[in-house]
Amino acid sequence: MEIKHLLFDLDNTLYPATAAMDAGITKRMLDFIANFLGVSYEQAVAQRKIRLPHYGTTLEWLRTEHNLSDVDEFFAAVHPPEEVEELEKDENLRSLLQSLSLPMTILTNAPMCHAKRVLEFLDVADLFSGIYDIQKNNFKGKPYPAAYTNAIEGAGFSIADTLFFDDHKKYTEGYRKLGGTAVLVCHPDVAKDSNLHPLDTATSADDNGTLQIASVYDVPALLERLTY
Repeated sequence: MEIKHLLFDLDNTLYPATAAMDAGITKRMLDFIANFLGVSYEQAVAQRKIRLPHYGTTLEWLRTEHNLSDVDEFFAAVHPPEEVEELEKDENLRSLLQSLSLPMTILTNAPMCHAKRVLEFLDVADLFSGIYDIQKNNFKGKPYPAAYTNAIEGAGFSIADTLFFDDHKKYTEGYRKLGGTAVLVCHPDVAKDSNLHPLDTATSADDNGTLQIASVYDVPALLERLTY
């Protein structure tokens, strides 16, 4: 493919899935669910595990099945300002992204406040031409087709020339079904926990043909492989 544009997920993609923020977001989300539904934490875990596969996000599940109306309360609980304390500075990320020399856009199922906070903390916010968050997509984020096309067309590109990166197979599969080329960013340590196969190279592929890399630092090698 002729790659002209890179579309990146944010969490566990631009920073490692092993970061404390992943566990922090999940814990805060489950605390909110338990409080909102009036159930124990363990029951919240069980209910979310059963129902989430039917929806794009936890928020969509709560809005659809449990009439959650105050999305701002949900976002405030899950993404407080101090959440960035769960991240570590990455002094090499900015130069890595700049070296890719391609237009880049963020597509996240998190809210804009979180996206901006994380990108600014990582010192890469100005490197992305746009941020398409869950609110900008009318709460219908990945894997809904419009979420991908809104971000890509908004940036002035097409699915045919856009390479998409995400750490969730549900979302890379959603893009692949549109005819796009997707890359699953899957840290080896996380792969062991989620029954995904650890990766050895920057150009591995799963059974469906979705490309897989271990981290954002494998992107340059992957681009070289795909374009030459």
